[in-house]
Amino acid sequence: MATHEKSERSDVLNSVEFRIYDQLYSLRGQEPETHLREVAEMIQRKVESLKKKNPSISLQKASMLVAFDLASDLIKGTKKSSDYRASLIAKTHQILERVELELESKSSF
Repeated sequence: MATHEKSERSDVLNSVEFRIYDQLYSLRGQEPETHLREVAEMIQRKVESLKKKNPSISLQKASMLVAFDLASDLIKGTKKSSDYRASLIAKTHQILERVELELESKSSF
């Protein structure tokens, strides 16, 4: 995996090249190079794993199935994060109410 432009600044594009079978890809973005490399390695692993399980599947189809899988994971993760946030807010409100009630009961003495 080759890397280009080692800047971590957000106004400069970083680039990571990676190969899946005989196809060379270049991933560019403002994210840090380490992030781009992690994304590229994840895609490589998932496509290669899928191709090992189904050797007759085309690289294009394997890539699309990986994209669908990653999108599904993202949607589930976003929902889980949202649910966790809502639960945390509800628990915080419950604790705040208990504290306020306790303070009110102590101030009435």
